[in-house]
Amino acid sequence: MAVDVVVGVNNDELSEDLVRLVWEVAQRIFRKYGLEVYVVPVTVNARYPYLSINGMRVVIRSPPSDAELEDLILSVAMYAEGNEVEFDILASLEDPTVADAVFVA
Repeated sequence: MAVDVVVGVNNDELSEDLVRLVWEVAQRIFRKYGLEVYVVPVTVNARYPYLSINGMRVVIRSPPSDAELEDLILSVAMYAEGNEVEFDILASLEDPTVADAVFVA
């Protein structure tokens, strides 16, 4: 199984940091679990950068930690493996007291 992570970036510092972080986490996931993670940065005209993990979209408003990102990629990859349903995930990591993600069917 492989995981495709499309990083939708615009021309800001958050986007640059996000691409670097996703690449580092992808390498760590491969070393730890042998799971191939393909990182594809694309330039978008959007207010916030996003990740699309195997077709599930995550809007990024603040930089996630490497542990949060690793957990997100692995969770979405494992969930998506057995499901044919596509949906978006709208995530806000700005406030830890609020749920990290909302699934939109």
